Amino acid sequence: MERLFKIGALVVLLAMGVMGGARAGTMSGYSGVNLNIRSGPSAKFPAVGVLGAGSELTIHGCVKEYRWCDISASGMRGWASGAHIQFLYENRRVYVPAYAAQVEIPIVTFHVSDYWNTYYRDYSFYSEYDRTGRNRH
Repeated sequence: MERLFKIGALVVLLAMGVMGGARAGTMSGYSGVNLNIRSGPSAKFPAVGVLGAGSELTIHGCVKEYRWCDISASGMRGWASGAHIQFLYENRRVYVPAYAAQVEIPIVTFHVSDYWNTYYRDYSFYSEYDRTGRNRH
């Protein structure tokens, strides 16, 4: 009976680890200013929306040097300047570029076709821009 209990406990712990791994790359954050959410990691990409200063968001990862981060908030998914995104570090809000390496925010890559096909098919700009973010007109 005790052996069965130990096996059951091990299964539960392993399941928790697997389930937790799906969110391991994300972390909670805040917009440090009124934050433009863009459809790619550059100001040249179309805007998806604006997130008010102090709003909660989820950081999914950032490109090299943490200049732009893939975030979600208020039903939006997109990219925002890392310089304007905060997260809690040692009980205070800090900006992403200064502290991201200490908390291991993941470095991610951006593939415009994959990202846009996943998140922006229903947006008006989807057909108006080529897959580099340039306006076709």
